[in-house]
Amino acid sequence: MIIEQQLHGYRQGHELLSGTIRLPPRDQDLVDRLSDLAGPLAPGEKFAPYLTCYPLPSGTHYVLARTWQDREAPRAGCVRTRSLIIPMVEWMSDVDPWTLSAVVTDVGPTAPCKRLSVEAPKGRPLPPVDGAGIELLEALFLEDSSAVAVFGASSPDLIALRILTAIWPSMRRRYTISTFCNSPRTIAKKSFDLVFAPIDARPNFSDWKGRRIDGSRSGSARHPWASRIVEAVFRAPHPSLSELDVFGEMAGDEEGSVQSLRLSMLWEELSRKVDVEPHAALGLLDIANTRSSRRADLVAGLTPAFARAAQAAVANFPPAEAWRFLQVLISKLGNTRWRLSLARSIRSLTASFAAQHPRDAVVAIPSLLEEEGGDFLLSGIAQGLSDAVPFEPVAHMLAELAGRNLLRTVLAAPELIPMTLGVESGIEQPLLHSMADASADERSQAHRRMLPHLVVDKHVDLLSDCLSEPTAQQVVSEVEHLLQANGLQQPMLNGVIVQVARRVGASRDILDVVVRAKNSDIVYTMLKDLIQPTPTDVDWILDTFKDADPRRATLLIDTLQEASRDELQSIFGRAGHLRRVTAVIRSDARSTELLARIAESVPMPAGDLLPLVIEILPDLAGRRGSVLAAKCLYEALVQGSDPSYDKQLATLIDRTGTEVDAQRAIRVGIAADLATPIVSRNLVLFDAAAPVTRKRFINELEALTDMVMARRTLDITYQAAEAASRMLWDSASVNKRGYVRASARLLPYVMEQHGPSASALLVAVFPPVYRELQQESLPEFLSFVFMFLDWDRCKIARRGLAQAALHSRWRPRDVAFAAARAGDAERILRTIAKRDGGMSFLTSVSNDITSIPEPAKKQVWRAIKQIRSDSSLRGKLPFDV
Repeated sequence: MIIEQQLHGYRQGHELLSGTIRLPPRDQDLVDRLSDLAGPLAPGEKFAPYLTCYPLPSGTHYVLARTWQDREAPRAGCVRTRSLIIPMVEWMSDVDPWTLSAVVTDVGPTAPCKRLSVEAPKGRPLPPVDGAGIELLEALFLEDSSAVAVFGASSPDLIALRILTAIWPSMRRRYTISTFCNSPRTIAKKSFDLVFAPIDARPNFSDWKGRRIDGSRSGSARHPWASRIVEAVFRAPHPSLSELDVFGEMAGDEEGSVQSLRLSMLWEELSRKVDVEPHAALGLLDIANTRSSRRADLVAGLTPAFARAAQAAVANFPPAEAWRFLQVLISKLGNTRWRLSLARSIRSLTASFAAQHPRDAVVAIPSLLEEEGGDFLLSGIAQGLSDAVPFEPVAHMLAELAGRNLLRTVLAAPELIPMTLGVESGIEQPLLHSMADASADERSQAHRRMLPHLVVDKHVDLLSDCLSEPTAQQVVSEVEHLLQANGLQQPMLNGVIVQVARRVGASRDILDVVVRAKNSDIVYTMLKDLIQPTPTDVDWILDTFKDADPRRATLLIDTLQEASRDELQSIFGRAGHLRRVTAVIRSDARSTELLARIAESVPMPAGDLLPLVIEILPDLAGRRGSVLAAKCLYEALVQGSDPSYDKQLATLIDRTGTEVDAQRAIRVGIAADLATPIVSRNLVLFDAAAPVTRKRFINELEALTDMVMARRTLDITYQAAEAASRMLWDSASVNKRGYVRASARLLPYVMEQHGPSASALLVAVFPPVYRELQQESLPEFLSFVFMFLDWDRCKIARRGLAQAALHSRWRPRDVAFAAARAGDAERILRTIAKRDGGMSFLTSVSNDITSIPEPAKKQVWRAIKQIRSDSSLRGKLPFDV
C-alpha cells in the first residue's frame, strides 16, 4: 500500500515543510489547519504526541497524523505534525490503524517526507483499554448521535485506535478523532466526532454542544448492551464491532450509521427474551422486516421461537389480548413461506384456543378481520368453534356476526357450515344477509359449500340464493341430492326447485327424478307444480304412470284444470288425445267439470264431441249443461245415423232446453242437401224432445216449412213426416196465425207429393186451410192454394183433396184424419167415395180406423157409416162429380 505524507512545522509560521503529494487547495487548507495545535498552551505546559484522524473534503484520502511538541522552535506553542495521506479505498479496506500509527510514529517529526510502502500485518493483537470507557462507548454507539469530548483520559491514542479498528468501513470513512486538543476542533463548522482534552482545558469547551465525558472516572453501564460493546472494542485482542453485526449489513452500510449496530443488539436481546416474553417475537419481526437482505435467514431461524411465543401468549394472556397478539404476529410475517411453515402449529393453537373460549373467539372475529393476518387465523378459529361442546350456543353467537364476517367465518372451516345449519340457531337469515355483502367468489364458494346441507324447509331462502343462477344440470343434481337426503318431503324446498326448474327449462328432467320419490301429498304437490298444461307434459303423465296409479288421473285433472282455452286447444287438437285422457279421468268425480271446459273450449269433430257431452250431461246441473248441449247439437245433427248415436242425440236435444237455437237446428238438421235418413231422424227427435225444447222447435214454423219445402221430393220417412205433422199441428196453440200461414204454404207442396209421407203432413196442413176457406173473408195468402172457379171454395178444396188422395200412395187413414180435423169428414169422404175407387178408399180407412185418435176416429166412423147407408152413392151424383 503506497502512502503519501506531508510534514508541517514552524518556519515563517506554521506551514508545510515538505511533502510527497500536492493536494487540491481545499484539502490542503484543511491539512494545514489541522496540523497545528488546537487551543493555547499554558506557560511551561507540555503534552505527549497525539493523533488527529479525519477525511479530506474531496473524499479521495483519509489523514492519520501524529503531532509532536516542537521545543526547539523560537517561539512557544509550536508543533511538528507528520500526516499520512491514505487513499480512501485503502483506508476503508483492511488497513490497520495501529500499524499506520506505528509508522507515523517511527518516521518521527523531523525526517523529510517520502512515499511510504506499508504492508499492514494481519492479526496483531492490541492491548486492552483499562478503566474508563463504558460511558464513552455508550455515548458513541447507544445514544443519540453527537460529538463527544473526553477529559482526562489516560490512554487516548489506544482508545482512538481501538475505536477506528472496531468500526465498520463506512463509519471509518467519515470518522474524525483528535487525541489531544485544548479547544474544540471542527471541519466545515462541524465538531470532530471524538476529541480528547486535558481536564484543565474543560473551560475552553464551554460552548461545546456535544457530550462531555470525564475520562478519569470509571462509570457503570447504563445500557444492557454496553458490556458487549466494551468487550468488542476495548477488551478483545482484535477490536471489531462486526462480530455483533447479526444482519451482516454494517460492512456494506453506505451511511456509516450506528443504527444497524443498535438493531443487532436489540435483535440479540429480543431473541433471548422470546420464550418468556411473547411480545419480543413481534419486535424481532419488526426488525427482520426492515432488513431485506437477511430477512429470509433471520425469520427462518426464528420460526420455532415464533411458535413458542404464540403458545406462551395463548397460555398467559387474557383471550382478547392473546387474539390480538396472534393477529399482529401473523400480519408481521406477511404472505410468506415462513407464515406457511407456522401455519400448522398456529392453526392447531388457534383451534384449541377457540374451542376452549368460543365466546371470546367469536367476539374477536370482527376486529381480527379488520386487520392484516385475520384471515389466516380465521381458519383455526372456525375449526375450534366447530369443536366446541355444546355447539348450539356457538351457533347463536355466530348468528350475531355482522356483514361479511359471518360468511367468512363459516367458510373458513369445512365442518362449520353443516354444524351451523344443523342446529336451531336462527342463523339462516343472518347468513343470507352476509352473502348479500360478499364478493362474487365468496358467494360462489358459499353456494358450493352450503348446497349439500340445505335439506330442511328452514333453509329455503338459502337454497333460493344458492340456485339464483344455476345451469339445468346443477338443478337436476340438486334434486337428486334432495331425493336422497329428505325424500323430497320438504315442501318449501320443493317450491324453490320448481321455480328454478321452470326458469332454466329443466322441468322435464326434474319430473323424471321426482317421480321416483315415495308418493306423498308433498311429493304430489311438487309433481303438480312442475307439470304445465302443455301437450308434452300431458303426454308425460299418460306415458309415465301406470293405469293403476291414482296419480295418473289426479295429475291429469289438476294439470288440465289450470289450462287456458288456448292451452286446452293445443293439448286436445291432436287426434286421439281426448279419448285417451277421458278414459283415464272418467272415474274421478272432478272430471265432469274438466270435460265440460274441454267441450266448451276445444273445437272437435261431432263424433268426439257428442259422446263427451253425453257422458257429462247427467252431472252438469243448470244452464251450463243446456248451453253445452246446444253448442254441440248443430254439429251432431248432420252426423250419420245409427241407433246408439241417435239415442245420444235425443238426450242432447232434450238437454238443450231454452238454450237451443231452434231455427238454426231446423235449418241445419233438415237441410236440403242432407241425407234423407239423417233428416228423417232429426225430425223424429225434434218432435220427441222434452217439452221445453220441443216448444222451441214448434215456434219456428217458418223455418220448418222452408226446410220441408226445400226438398224437391218429400223423401223423408213416414215417421219423420208424422213428427213434422205433429209439430205443425201443435204450433197452433202458440201461434195460430203462423200455423195457418205455414199450412197454406205447405199444402200445395204436399198435394203434389205422391208418397205416403205426404199424407202424414196432410193431417196437419189441410185442416187449417180448409177451415179458413169456410170463412167469408179469404186471406190473400190462401188464394194461391186452390184454383177457385166456383163460389163454393170448400168444394174445390174437397175435389182437389179427393183427386190427390186417389192418385197417390197416401195412407187413407191420414186423409180421413185430416178430414175429421177439418171438421167436415162426411162431406170430404163422400167426395172421395163418389170417385172411382172411392169406396175401396173408404174400406181402407175402415180397416185402419183404430189408428186414428179420438175424437177424430169417432167422426170418421160416423161419416163412413153415413156414406155407406146412402143408397144414392150406388150411382154418381152429377152435383159432386
